[in-house]
Amino acid sequence: MQQKARLSLKTLWKMYQEGQELLQARRFEDAGLIFQKVAGARLRARPIQPAEPPIPRVTRGRNPLYVQASLGLSYCCVERGDLEEAMTVLREILAVEPENADAHCELGYVYSMKGLRGEALDSFNSAIDHNPNCAKAHKALGYLYLQEDRVEEAITACEAAVRLEPSYDIAYVELAMALRKAGRLDEAVRVMSRALQLSSDNPQYYVSLGGLLREARRYDEALAILNIGLDVDSRHSELLENICELYLEQGLLDDAIRIGNRLLRVSPNSLHARDILGVAYLQQGRINEALRIADQMVHLNPLDASHHFKKAVLFQQKGMVSSALHEFVRVLELEPDGEMADDARDAIESIDGQQMKQIIMLAAEDIVFRAKLRRNPEDAARERGFSLSYAGYHALHQLDYDTLAEIQRQPGRACYH
Repeated sequence: MQQKARLSLKTLWKMYQEGQELLQARRFEDAGLIFQKVAGARLRARPIQPAEPPIPRVTRGRNPLYVQASLGLSYCCVERGDLEEAMTVLREILAVEPENADAHCELGYVYSMKGLRGEALDSFNSAIDHNPNCAKAHKALGYLYLQEDRVEEAITACEAAVRLEPSYDIAYVELAMALRKAGRLDEAVRVMSRALQLSSDNPQYYVSLGGLLREARRYDEALAILNIGLDVDSRHSELLENICELYLEQGLLDDAIRIGNRLLRVSPNSLHARDILGVAYLQQGRINEALRIADQMVHLNPLDASHHFKKAVLFQQKGMVSSALHEFVRVLELEPDGEMADDARDAIESIDGQQMKQIIMLAAEDIVFRAKLRRNPEDAARERGFSLSYAGYHALHQLDYDTLAEIQRQPGRACYH
């Protein structure tokens, strides 16, 4: 068997740096291949010159970069979704360096992603046992505690993380979320503001801070922060969504519509943007525009009963009874036991009831119409512009046409259903 060529430490170091650059560029496949080569390489002995970079000392016999490269490989495996392979790599690292806090910490993340919270907790605590100053492990513990609603423990762990590493922006984000969950909104705002100071080019941090300010009812500040975020990323859909919602909540309907349309240019299939626009148009009394938006929502997701319900209500407001009835019936077809089903049934019954009263009055006065109703109730009703549900047409068949004149004189008498 041919032996692998031995590589110099300088070559390995350059390969490792290349892998890190690929990892930062999120080219996980390419980075993983590089890290795999570095981890499995054999080292050609050569004295290190003083001018060379601070290459790590030997940690595994002949390959001093084995652990670092293997950690890089485990990150790539996680990003690719290959959790089993990541666990294998991390366990191999810990077999060589049982005290490696980074490996314990990363293994904890993998356990957490697999839903193994007990094992994750043990791994994070092991990382801290081996390195009490590991800010990443403290932050990870805080995240895990927060997922389990152990809010005070989460706060303590995240506070330790930012104390150990004051520039650790993600730890500030976790701490802010824990403080929010504890109901300490003002503190959460201050902590999230610190995260934003550390990473002012991260548009998601503007979203988070804007959300906290909004929750604290500091609406003007929330709008200001979110709009600054748009200067960082003018096409960030979540920023646009939050600004649009805030304008709507504040009754600034023209601004809500302006931002909603801007959001549609960024996300042409956004249902959320259309939902906001529909509400804004409706509040302005612009029923046709609201109906146009509702129709687009039905087109984008025809199996969502709520979109049909919106269309039905708007048709009803415009007096388009047949179209409204069709949409209410569609709601019941899609979700007969859903949240809107009872409202749809009530609306159908109301529409049928109003029309039945008119049909009865016309039939009592119009002999020709009454005769047509006897022969074919459905065609006769449609000919006069009426549109009923199946239940409504069934009720037409049950009418006693010989007593319609009497019914007209007793309008309170039940005559159908």
